[in-house]
Amino acid sequence: MKQFKYTSITIAIICMFGVALLSSCKKDFFEIPDPTGIEGELAFEDEGAVGLFLNRTYALVIPQWPVSGGTTTAAIHNTSDESNGAFFSSPYSFLYGTLIENSVTDIGSAAGITTNRYSDIRRCNVGIDGLNTSVTISEASKRTLKGQFFFLRAYTYFKLVRLYGGVPLVFHAQGVDDDNLQVPRSKTSECIAAIANDMDSAAAYLPKSWPASDAGRATKAAALAVKGKALLYWASPQFSPNGPVASRWEAAYQANRAAYDTCVANGYGLIANYANIFLTEDHKEILIVRKYNTSKDFGTNIENQARPYSESSAGSGSYQPTWNLVKSYLKADGLPTNSPNTTTPYDDTCFWLNRDPRFAATIAFNGDSWTFPGNAKPIRKQWNYKGNLDETSNMVTGFYCKRLCNTSISAAQAVYNSNSGGGSGMDWIEMRFAEVILNLAECANETGRMTEAKNMVRLIRQRAGIVAGAGSNDYGLEIATDIPSMRTLLLNERQIEFAMEGMRNFDLRRTRNLGLITARQSYIVTPKPPYYAGTTRTGALPTDIFLDKADALGVKPRDTINVNNKFTYSRIFTITPATIPASLEGANVISIPDKYYVYPMPNLFLQTPAIQQTIGWSGGTFNPYE
Repeated sequence: MKQFKYTSITIAIICMFGVALLSSCKKDFFEIPDPTGIEGELAFEDEGAVGLFLNRTYALVIPQWPVSGGTTTAAIHNTSDESNGAFFSSPYSFLYGTLIENSVTDIGSAAGITTNRYSDIRRCNVGIDGLNTSVTISEASKRTLKGQFFFLRAYTYFKLVRLYGGVPLVFHAQGVDDDNLQVPRSKTSECIAAIANDMDSAAAYLPKSWPASDAGRATKAAALAVKGKALLYWASPQFSPNGPVASRWEAAYQANRAAYDTCVANGYGLIANYANIFLTEDHKEILIVRKYNTSKDFGTNIENQARPYSESSAGSGSYQPTWNLVKSYLKADGLPTNSPNTTTPYDDTCFWLNRDPRFAATIAFNGDSWTFPGNAKPIRKQWNYKGNLDETSNMVTGFYCKRLCNTSISAAQAVYNSNSGGGSGMDWIEMRFAEVILNLAECANETGRMTEAKNMVRLIRQRAGIVAGAGSNDYGLEIATDIPSMRTLLLNERQIEFAMEGMRNFDLRRTRNLGLITARQSYIVTPKPPYYAGTTRTGALPTDIFLDKADALGVKPRDTINVNNKFTYSRIFTITPATIPASLEGANVISIPDKYYVYPMPNLFLQTPAIQQTIGWSGGTFNPYE
């Protein structure tokens, strides 16, 4: 996997100074200089030094793999009904309505260069200001470098605005002793306009593509795609709680149309195989990516975390799809499973049959064929039933996620160690062309362009392998007959297309649909007599059949089961509604208040009277909807 230029030097800077913190006071969190000293005036007469500074800025701004669980604040944004993990532990639970004013600290938790997003913004301001005054760097190089700083600054602001609404806007680097650092929050509309303006500047300066050695850098199309996404957020119900604003939707449509046309003109497109989106690198669908490899400095443990326990080295079993997500998948003709107008049958017992092909690419169910290296048999089956000896240690939902697993490497290779490296080195794709398509589809729908909206969704479904269906079915699009029904279809389409990509929470917040989150459910079947999990049991009878016990030829009874035969499957496993599905929430009740649509500013940013708290939160007076 290739990295940005100057990577080896950059990582040395990260190791030396990445955790350095400066003292905090009531005004300095907007202006945190980099302790490397690379901000000095002479640095901007040396293109190599600017390159180092820019690389470090990429490393700070471009998101990493979404957190799959635990108690970090980042887990909040990956919390929804689609997976077992990523719930923010009590008493700060997103799902249970107990977040407090200082729970969401993405904007900053301390005045340090890795813990404060205004440090990232300052870096971009330093870069832009420095290049504007440079006399030795060529104009062509200045434009390309400035374009990247504009992109990174706007992207940082976008990540903040979608969480907090309006934030303080700072466009020039200042000294920490300046008296004008107590910057108030700007209106959300002003922040969106600033993001759009920066992305326009970035698009004007950036190339349509980069050499392979520079994979991961911002492009013209990426800048326009983020601009369109920002305007989509501004038009969406999250920031329009009193109903649609036609002018916002029209602006969002025009921006996303321009992004789509530019992507197509510049060679972006959907790759042929949905299952390979994360398993292959540097393909034409990728717009924004964080590069990883198997080195200790740029590695990731995502592979070991996502794999089945039986195919990992004490893997954590993260990213397990819930029954909630499994139910959302369409039938093979694009219609919902409960639709009577179909030639594609659906059965609740063998629910994996005749489904949208993205189901098979994503969901590993009980008895699914899923082969990893090192297995004696050419076809391995994945077993998730209760009590099976392979997965008992970490099976939570009854499903594993295929999309995030590279079956070409062994369990030992899948492990990443920060001291020695390893892992799959799988890149994190932050934005891809499919999102541009669906963003445009949503804007087209909201502005009355139904035909165009359907054309966009059809592209996604054709790539997925959905069949056109009989008569007027049209890949299942027949059920969208007006704006509200198309709106519902699009939200479900995003849930399927971006399954396990960390987008579900943001999509539900943006569309004001957090109320759709229900208790996360597991679907773990249990063998029923005379079939039993394991290899023996107390009081075993001669007629018992132990699914995990190999015979003289090494064959386990479970591997002879035809799971696609409803009679056979239901004869071996108990699947009655009384036992499954089951809630993962225990005694907790899903309770997500409306105030979660715009989060409060954390404590660090309330140290000065210049910054108001968000309405709906303690002492809040700032209106994020203006």
